[in-house]
Amino acid sequence: MKVSEVRPIHEAQDMIERGLPCSRGCIVTRDELKRIVELPCVPVALSLYDKNIRTREADANQNSIKKDYAEISIDLNSLSEENREILRKKYPKQYEQALNNPNKEELKQLLSIYDILIVGVEERITKDMIIDIKTPKIIASMSIGLDHIDKECFESKLIDIVNCPNANVTSVAEHILTLMLDASKRIQEANDLVINGKPNRRLLTSKPTDINGKTIGLIGAGKISQRMVDIANLFNMPILCYTEHPENHENLIRKGVKFVELDELLQNSDFINVSVPLTNQTNNLISRDKVELLKKNATFINTSRTGVTDIQALVEFADKNPNFYLGLDIDVGEYTDLLSKRRNNVVVTPHIAGCTDDAIKRQYIECAENIVNVLEKRKEEKDIEGR
Repeated sequence: MKVSEVRPIHEAQDMIERGLPCSRGCIVTRDELKRIVELPCVPVALSLYDKNIRTREADANQNSIKKDYAEISIDLNSLSEENREILRKKYPKQYEQALNNPNKEELKQLLSIYDILIVGVEERITKDMIIDIKTPKIIASMSIGLDHIDKECFESKLIDIVNCPNANVTSVAEHILTLMLDASKRIQEANDLVINGKPNRRLLTSKPTDINGKTIGLIGAGKISQRMVDIANLFNMPILCYTEHPENHENLIRKGVKFVELDELLQNSDFINVSVPLTNQTNNLISRDKVELLKKNATFINTSRTGVTDIQALVEFADKNPNFYLGLDIDVGEYTDLLSKRRNNVVVTPHIAGCTDDAIKRQYIECAENIVNVLEKRKEEKDIEGR
C-alpha cells in the first residue's frame, strides 16, 4: 500500500453514499471513522491521526486550525471491476501506486511520516526501520501471525502492534475441513480421472474414506484449533491436542480434547492439523524425524507458516506412501519447483485459507476497531497524566 495526497471529506462522503469504500487519503474525523467502520463491507485505514498524538495544520482557507482527522484507504482487490474503473479514472496516479507494495525504504518513510501504518504479511517491518522514531506509532497487521514484524518493534515503548486474531478464524477452519474432505473423498484424483477420459472409480489409488470417527490431532490450541474442535465433534472424531501450555486451555477438556505430547499425537492421529505461529520455538517443529512418526495412511494439513514444517520431508513421505495425504495452504516461495509436480495425494493452495471475501471484510473492521481502541487508550492515559 502507498499513501497519496489528502483530499476533502466531501469526497469520502460521496464515495460512501455511492456504496463505495473511501478512496485513498480522504480526510475524516475520528467520530466519522467510527461511523464508517460500522458500515458493512467498508475497508478502512491506512493512516489515522489523533490530536493527542500528532496534529496537522488544516489548509489556509480554515486559518490553520488544527484538526483531529484520519486518512482512509481501500484494498483494490475488494472492489468490483466497475468500481475500480471509477477510481482509476478519477485518481490515475494514486491508482497506479496502489497496485504495488512498498519496498523497505518506502515502508520506513511511511512509518516516519505517519502515526499508523497498516501492512500485510508481505510487508516486513524490521528493527532498523524504527531507529529514528521519536513519536508514538501504531503498526497494524492484516493477519493473525506477526512473525513479519521484528521483536524490537514489540519492545519499543513508542510502538503499539495490533493484528486481526479473529477475522479469518472461521475461514481457515473451513479450509482445513475442505482439505480433510478432499483427501478422504479422493476428490482431486477422481476429478483427474474424469478429465483424462478415464471415469472409472476402480482406477483410484485407494477407495474414499469417511472422516467420521477418525482421530484428529491438533497441533496448537489457539482460536483456529478451538474452532476445529467444534467441527471435529460434529463428526464424532476423538481429538488429541499438543500445546506447550495445556493448563491455559482446560476448557477444551470439557469438549472432549485429550492433551498429549507431540510424538504421541503424530503416531496416533488419522488427521493432523498444524495451527501455530512461527516463532523460535515452533520453527521446524515438524522436522524430518517427526514426519517419520506419521501413519502411512494419515492426512497431514498445514495452514501455518511454511517454516513450521519440513515441506521437503512431507512431500517425500507422500511420494513414498501413496495412501498418505498432504494438504498445504502456504506461501509456496522456495518450494515452487517441488510442488509444481502433479500428485494424487498432495493438494497445495497458495495461502488463501484466510483470504475469503468474508474474512477480508471482517479484517478491515477488526483492524480499524483495534486501532481506535489503542488511540482511545492513549487518550485516557494522557488525560490521567494531565490531572
